[in-house]
Amino acid sequence: METGKNTINTTAVCIAAGGYPRLSMFDWLKDLGHSVEEPVPSLFTFNLPTGKTGMPGHPITDLMGITVTDVKVKITGTKLEEQGPLLITHWGLSGPAILRLSAWGAKELKEKQYDFGITINWIPEYNEQSLSGQFQQVRVERASQKISHKNPWGLPQRLWSFFLEQSEVNKEERWAGLSSKKQNRLIKQLCAGEYHVKGKTTFKEEFVTAGGIRLSEIDHLTMRSKMKPNLFFAGEIVNVDGITGGFNFQHAWTSGYLAAKAIAGSTSV
Repeated sequence: METGKNTINTTAVCIAAGGYPRLSMFDWLKDLGHSVEEPVPSLFTFNLPTGKTGMPGHPITDLMGITVTDVKVKITGTKLEEQGPLLITHWGLSGPAILRLSAWGAKELKEKQYDFGITINWIPEYNEQSLSGQFQQVRVERASQKISHKNPWGLPQRLWSFFLEQSEVNKEERWAGLSSKKQNRLIKQLCAGEYHVKGKTTFKEEFVTAGGIRLSEIDHLTMRSKMKPNLFFAGEIVNVDGITGGFNFQHAWTSGYLAAKAIAGSTSV
């Protein structure tokens, strides 16, 4: 094996270089006969622009730091949907629901150039129809109370105030006086809020790269190359990526263990 300074004589090489952001950076492995699935970012956060400027800064980002424990997020025009915790950040949206969604849709979102719409159901146990029925009950039970007081669905109070503002509900309005038009706006905000995503975290700030050495060209029991018998792979260099929860760490550890065990125990290398 030749480096930039000298030549190293060895019977086996294990490549554990991590993921590369550009396909051209795999050329040296292609020269060895391997095929490469194009690398794309995975496990990234969504940037929400403000108005027509395209710059991050949607009004909801003023609530950065707020976490909602269970939301449902769907990418418009696709089958991509995920449910779980969501975090509002300085630039947009993060949290397990967003990160998992970015993993399932890594290739599709790149094709969209990270410019797409999403809808968020902030209280996924309801849809617009069932929430409308719940509103009627709340209007009776809390008729004289101000709508801006503690909301009935356990949402963070600052987020509830944001939804009221977006729905043009005055903070002094009471449940009994809420018009049908404003109620429908508020229900829409809660169950089918529409947001436009434009951009993501800068490449290599995300956690994982999808893509890499094609799995069909590697013996998964030993991580040995099927093209070069003395060549082994481990970690993100191969086309494996997982959702949040430690799966990518586990793959790195397991593939490294399998490669090391094969190298140490093989009589042919």
